Amino acid sequence: MLVLVSPWTVGPYEVLAVLGRGGVGTVHRARHATSGELVALKLLELAKAPAAAGRLARELEVLRRLSHENVVRALGGGVHGDYAFLAMELVDGLDLRAYLSPALDGGSPAPPQGGPPPGAGNFDLDAWADEPATVSLFGVPAGEHPTEAAPGRPPVPLPAPLRARLNRPGRAPRLAGVLRQVSLGLAHVHERGLVHRDLKPSNILVDGSGRARILDFGLAQRAGPGTDPDRAHRVAGTCRYMSPEQACGGALDGRSDLYSLGAVLFELLCGRAPFSAERPEDLCRELAEGAPPRVLALNPEANAHLAELADRLLQGAPQDRLQSAGELANALG
Repeated sequence: MLVLVSPWTVGPYEVLAVLGRGGVGTVHRARHATSGELVALKLLELAKAPAAAGRLARELEVLRRLSHENVVRALGGGVHGDYAFLAMELVDGLDLRAYLSPALDGGSPAPPQGGPPPGAGNFDLDAWADEPATVSLFGVPAGEHPTEAAPGRPPVPLPAPLRARLNRPGRAPRLAGVLRQVSLGLAHVHERGLVHRDLKPSNILVDGSGRARILDFGLAQRAGPGTDPDRAHRVAGTCRYMSPEQACGGALDGRSDLYSLGAVLFELLCGRAPFSAERPEDLCRELAEGAPPRVLALNPEANAHLAELADRLLQGAPQDRLQSAGELANALG
């Protein structure tokens, strides 16, 4: 939720409110002292994360190379006292999960006057933290959560109440529309030789007009082998969305991000992640043992086109997936 704070300044910005917190820092709603422009200000405490200044500097460098309506804009950054800071455009909106919630059936998010809705804005801070379980957002009673099939058995279809929530009228077109915008933004990122490495629902925001943005480029790197500038976090990201090559420390290109987007699509169609692993080494093991279940095996009433795209994007070998974000955007068109 939005938490008001006593005004203080960081560089040229007046800090107004807390939008979100992470393990080593916060994202604030702030205002430029001269222009009055409202921004999202990411602050990392240098004492808690000595590499914070370098990491934010790399994120700023990455974002300055990008200029696309579906990618968050960087406005500046630096070091002020005990903090490294990065100023970005303020996106008053909802993350992808919240945008697909029953409360918004039939419309786009409309931020109330006076600030963003609770839980809104550019606030995903901890690029190494896991995501909350999607199924909890659909109000499914504990006894109705999806279960794994026994080894060697066909996948068990999701419980009917969960399928009804996942397949509400209008939800699939909203999901497809946002993912098409994300694909167009990703195409721009990949054309500049970059890989995002941390695509997940909380890193996709949708504003009141229905325009999507990709944010949090703190783990972005150049495509190819041996290009990670932060060697201590070679296998970095959020496990349940990692491609096989990312989880196993291999060379990455744009097709790794497409796998991650496939994992996002699978989760939003099925209410569960493609794999259950919580650590990269466990994910590597699961990936080596086989592919995730097909979407329609879990959710027979799911949108068939989106289900087919998710299955294609989640192929273990990069050459078996769609080969570019532009191809995915066309498929979602």
